[in-house]
Amino acid sequence: MAIWRSLAAYRVRVALNLKGIDFEEIPVDLAAGEQFSEAFSALNPQHSLPLLKHDGHEISQSMAILEYIEDVWPNPALLPNNPVLLG
Repeated sequence: MAIWRSLAAYRVRVALNLKGIDFEEIPVDLAAGEQFSEAFSALNPQHSLPLLKHDGHEISQSMAILEYIEDVWPNPALLPNNPVLLG
């Protein structure tokens, strides 16, 4: 679930697309307070985006989601093996 203005959600969408993972994006309007709805609160009591649902798990916080994505779908890797290649 994401909102178009969320950089954290954008980061997760980029990772999913780079790895070629099909996903359904469900928009949540932060400006309208949809993150505080009963339905979203049941998924994520922190009321934050993004939220990844996969195999019965709900994972929030973009960095945790990125780590989960890398663990579940290791190829292609999001980062090179050689840290010198990052810069």
